[in-house]
Amino acid sequence: MSMFRGDDIPIIRWIIPLSLSFSTETEIAFQKYFFKLSLIRFRPALVLGMALYGLFYLLDYFWLPDIRLPLFLIRFGFVLPVGFVIYLVSYQKIFRRHYQLFSMMYMLAAGIGIVIMTLIKPDYTETYYVGIILVLIFIYILSGLRFYWASATGAIIVISYIVGIQWVTGAAWFHYIDNYFFLIGSNILLMVGGYFMEIFYRREFYLQYQLNLGKEKIEEINIGLEARVADRTKELQKALEQQEILLREVYHRTKNNMNVVISLLNMQSAEQDKHPVNDPFAPISDRIYSMSLVHEQLYHSEDLSTIQFDEYAQRLISRLHHSMPQRPDAIQVSYQCETIEMGLEQAIPLGLAINEIITNAFKHGFPDGRRGHIQINMFRNERDNVQIEISNDGLSFPEDVSPENPDTLGLHLVKMLVQDQLQSKLSIDSSEEVCYKIEILPIEG
Repeated sequence: MSMFRGDDIPIIRWIIPLSLSFSTETEIAFQKYFFKLSLIRFRPALVLGMALYGLFYLLDYFWLPDIRLPLFLIRFGFVLPVGFVIYLVSYQKIFRRHYQLFSMMYMLAAGIGIVIMTLIKPDYTETYYVGIILVLIFIYILSGLRFYWASATGAIIVISYIVGIQWVTGAAWFHYIDNYFFLIGSNILLMVGGYFMEIFYRREFYLQYQLNLGKEKIEEINIGLEARVADRTKELQKALEQQEILLREVYHRTKNNMNVVISLLNMQSAEQDKHPVNDPFAPISDRIYSMSLVHEQLYHSEDLSTIQFDEYAQRLISRLHHSMPQRPDAIQVSYQCETIEMGLEQAIPLGLAINEIITNAFKHGFPDGRRGHIQINMFRNERDNVQIEISNDGLSFPEDVSPENPDTLGLHLVKMLVQDQLQSKLSIDSSEEVCYKIEILPIEG
């Protein structure tokens, strides 16, 4: 509930007007704040009040010499000792927990002390009720008592005075009506002032409390943002390092690929001298395509370091299938492949080897429009190594061709790529069907 408004800002929004309190958590924080604020003025005010309370004995001494002793005992034997004890207690931990109670005890001692003074000889000490008004001012302004504690303390003192006067003097109530009026009126005015003073103390606290909460949230957000910026900076630095590594890798791969192309051209040139063909560039084109397809697959992969080799092999074989002079429907190609992830170092030489095997099958296994079937199996064996099996039911090797010691470029490339470059296993069986079995061994180091 919003109680007051100043300019365009609600002064108190969440205070409970009747009990003058916040919600539990906020109220605990307010009481700590109010204690620290009140303690700043409580001790100096207590010392000043005790000094004035003692100095007023000079009035007793000169004005009321016949009752100076009882007044002395009230001031220096009762009120001031209570104040001195409470001053000492204010430096103890217990004072923080019971600050309102201790402050109320001293205010009651000071007020009741003056009430007793007025009752010793009402005819002489009647005007001492003015001292009660001074105590009330001290209660609501300087004592640090919150509204309800201050109101209870003031009410007890005023009621004590009224009851005491009526009981001691037995006079009609209207005889002291002016005193009662001033005391009750003063207490009510001070109560109203005390109420609004606490409202504004709570307002100041609440605004500062909300500001601190906002600052804490902003600090938390800043810490979170700083952490995110730091993480993002690390990510960017890591990405930059990866880009530099990838750039060097691109240079390295380009150099290696150029060397492979040069080697393939040299080997094809030597093969042309031994076994001349009409179009020596067609096999070179297929071999280079097998290499470029690896890079195309790599470009579309997420980490730029591995490709899905089973998809690559199917695309490569499909292109070879449709580029051969045979009708595509004359030779059926079947696949039984698991998902295989493979790095560039293995994919390029293995792709070249598969290119040679499939090309040899199409050219030499199914000549003159012969129909047949090629089966490609790709899986991980019991040793968790990639195993590739390529078989066809076409013609077997000619008698003058030995798979173990080939003199043709295609078979020579297959053995060189698998056994020498990949350091893997290759077996060729032509007893029933021509079957190539390749087991890719892990890269050492």
